Amino acid sequence: MDWEFYILNYIQNNFKTNCLDNIMPFISMIGMAGVLWIIIAVVALITKKYRNFGKTLTFSLICGFIICNLIIKPIVNRIRPYELNGIVNLLVPPETDASFPSGHTFFAFSTATVFFIYNKKLGVCMYLLALAIAVSRLYLYVHFPTDVLFGMIFGIINAAVTYKIEKFIFSVDTEKKIGQT
Repeated sequence: MDWEFYILNYIQNNFKTNCLDNIMPFISMIGMAGVLWIIIAVVALITKKYRNFGKTLTFSLICGFIICNLIIKPIVNRIRPYELNGIVNLLVPPETDASFPSGHTFFAFSTATVFFIYNKKLGVCMYLLALAIAVSRLYLYVHFPTDVLFGMIFGIINAAVTYKIEKFIFSVDTEKKIGQT
């Protein structure tokens, strides 16, 4: 864990600026409670053209919530870095759940993967947003690097596996790409 604090403290000591102090909480907020991802899924579900994408995203988010929030986080029950290093001034309210894995990162990468499955160009843009969210969690000192790394890995795996399961069960048609006619 020492090397993880080294990374977090390096970020704090070398990249912390007033500008980033204003930007990073906003970027992190994009992933707060999965609200944006849920809105995207609901809008897609009610739009005939994007319904298959919406089904895949919804299934991925539901499975992700069960896996990440109801199974992994309570089992691992990892304390957050700011709880161990009390000298850091948080720019966001303290979190109430466990640190491992980063839920913000998990759901951002899971969503980006679903986008990528349906539309490579939009998927790359979403991966960049997901990466920004992941970095924000480190900058804000609310997650250890391994929390974020495994959030990325688990999120991508979650989306890929849930897509395969859904495709097998419901024969999802990926030929109707999102953002393309």
